Amino acid sequence: MPPFEEDDTRKVQTAVVGRAGSDRPVFLPYDPADFDAFMRDRTREDFYCGTLLGGCGKKLTAKRYTEKKCHFAHRPPVHCRRRANGETSADHLYIGQALTRWLRGQGHHDATVTYPDLGSGPGGAVEVRFAGGDRIVRVQMDRLPLPAWRETRERLDARHAAGVHWAYGPDSGLAHNEADAHGHAIRFSCRTERGTREVYVGRQVPGRAVESVPLDDCHLTERGVATPATGAPVSFPLAPGSVAFTGAIEIPSPAEDGVRLYRADAQPLESGPVRARVALPRQYAVPPHLVHVLEGAVHLVPPSEGSSTSEWLIRAEAARPLTAVTDPRWPDLVPPPRLAPPAPPAPPAPPAAAHVARTSDAPLDTPRLMAGLRRGLIDAAQRQEVVDWETLVRSAGEAPERFSAADQVRLLVELDLPRAVGKPVLSSLVTTEPGKPAPMGSFAAVLAGLGWRSDLPADRVTEIWERQRRTAYSLLRRNPEPAPEPGPEPPAAVEAPDSDEQLVDGLRVSLRRVAKGRSVIKWETLLRQQGVARASVTPQERIRLLAAVDGHYRADGPLLSALVKAPGLPPGPPSYFGEVLKALGWRPTTATPTVAAAWTAGRNWAYRAAGHATARTAIPADGPPVPLAGLSRQLGIEGPVIIRTVRRILTDAARRQVCVGWHTLAESLGRHPKDFSDRHRLAVLVAVDRASRPTGVVLSALVIGVGHAPVPYFADILRALGRPHDLRPIELGQVRKREQARAFAAYATTPK
Repeated sequence: MPPFEEDDTRKVQTAVVGRAGSDRPVFLPYDPADFDAFMRDRTREDFYCGTLLGGCGKKLTAKRYTEKKCHFAHRPPVHCRRRANGETSADHLYIGQALTRWLRGQGHHDATVTYPDLGSGPGGAVEVRFAGGDRIVRVQMDRLPLPAWRETRERLDARHAAGVHWAYGPDSGLAHNEADAHGHAIRFSCRTERGTREVYVGRQVPGRAVESVPLDDCHLTERGVATPATGAPVSFPLAPGSVAFTGAIEIPSPAEDGVRLYRADAQPLESGPVRARVALPRQYAVPPHLVHVLEGAVHLVPPSEGSSTSEWLIRAEAARPLTAVTDPRWPDLVPPPRLAPPAPPAPPAPPAAAHVARTSDAPLDTPRLMAGLRRGLIDAAQRQEVVDWETLVRSAGEAPERFSAADQVRLLVELDLPRAVGKPVLSSLVTTEPGKPAPMGSFAAVLAGLGWRSDLPADRVTEIWERQRRTAYSLLRRNPEPAPEPGPEPPAAVEAPDSDEQLVDGLRVSLRRVAKGRSVIKWETLLRQQGVARASVTPQERIRLLAAVDGHYRADGPLLSALVKAPGLPPGPPSYFGEVLKALGWRPTTATPTVAAAWTAGRNWAYRAAGHATARTAIPADGPPVPLAGLSRQLGIEGPVIIRTVRRILTDAARRQVCVGWHTLAESLGRHPKDFSDRHRLAVLVAVDRASRPTGVVLSALVIGVGHAPVPYFADILRALGRPHDLRPIELGQVRKREQARAFAAYATTPK
């Protein structure tokens, strides 16, 4: 769901109460009858878009509806960058609060909770410390690359000798590693019950389904959270080597379960074939074109009451492929033909036969299949819709059961290659459920095949999916054919940004360069410099992005958005510039009575600011810098207090071997990040690092933007500290990483 469209930023299902920085969450029930019970003893002034939810900190209003879901709404104007608004968006706070109450009920009255930011906002993990801080329960909510997970375990183990008790949220993707390493893993999840989110805990054991119970039913041991014993599911042992299967199609299953789940044709010895689900350890990737025999411990599990499927489940420890295509012991198992390797493109067959699915024994025409898949996705884009995999394959004239999950990924990667600037990823239009816009489960694997990182967190995958889907809609709505297949990309090709935050940062950097040259730039050229096609950005999004570039507006301040020219028109503000000013909160004044006057003044201030950037950001030899003094008056906090507080947070981050964002620094001062302009942030960080120049540790290198992106003024920090700063972006990144490593090393063994 796009986080910046007005309808979506207003429809918020969770909030916090008391204050913007509160960690007391509330969930607004969807039903109007439940809404009335929820609002009992509450007022409409109680709710905030909490900073610990990644929100803007402003008040929310609870809205009651009878024809649609009740929800919280921002009060206009809406400029919130909160990424997650839905039912699960406050689960980290519910888990933290429930764990704290539970531990206090277990006699640990000193239990306290924190919500570390792992790069995607607060709540990447939940950490509850108790027993004088010597013990900790760590619930990993965000995904972590395996090396980072191991490094974090070692670091926490070194600091909490009395015990680190790991647990995992539903989307962490790491519980199976824990289960493999230690025999079991504890998993936390939340469910909506009685108008709130109740916390449940399950114990994962390799090869067993996870059964969850309320947290209150669990107890604390020396090893951490322990769930009550649960009865084993009814199952019947089968003789090893007595069951075979073929035509396996992988179906979605939680990665934390440690198994691969397949739907296949299975047949016991001297019996007929049945359609069943087969569960194997994750190392068994089973192709559909072979017959496999189940070995080791094999159990048959009947469907439970209330199950959504009538198929029996066969769990096994291992599977061995047969060398022959068929076997007389299982005469009814006939595997589908193997998927042919990619062939050179050929003209597609007449469309009249495209929608007739062929039988599984027909040879596969790969070029025809690829042409059909491409045609189906272009049709979906032109209709501004999505299509599920089964429907897409049938529209190409093939049977879905012929293709495994691995085949699906390979075909979609082949369809979208080569990756190019401005070319939409058509695979973003493939969804899991018919008519439901959401990325398919294997979309991250498709992105990896196209050149994105293979360890992208789930929220980044969703951002990329949303942007690519919108790009496909925008481009293919006008063109009946996809973007032409480009030749090899030049080495300097620009990689399109993966999020709106990255795009805004890139626009801001480009416009600052334009300001230094006292020039203007066309919108199309500005987007092309970011690797974004103009057609993928709507006029409404252009207004929002340019307003985000300038942030807080002042009548006597620079307007980088005023440097964007209207092509083919005489000098003056573009027709949409008044909407940009409106989004920034501009009001006519004596100095700028009209849009044109504000445009002229903002452009001139941008030129002046670019020409005197060094003078504005340099730190005087004695006393606090002027911008910091202004910030001190604005916040009502003395300058030395600001510096000491921020330095304490950064040194603590260095000891914990992590980076922090400005929301953490602002929260430590009891303020919102929007209270700090880039000039003020620069002045604060330079003041913190003044004592370190020119050879000391630069703590400012630990401050990061959204998605671990560098802050745009890092070069200005280096310049103010008397360090080399006129560097290329890649060299600047190397300096930043080197200074981070030096800070981590300097404070790794330093006592608090």
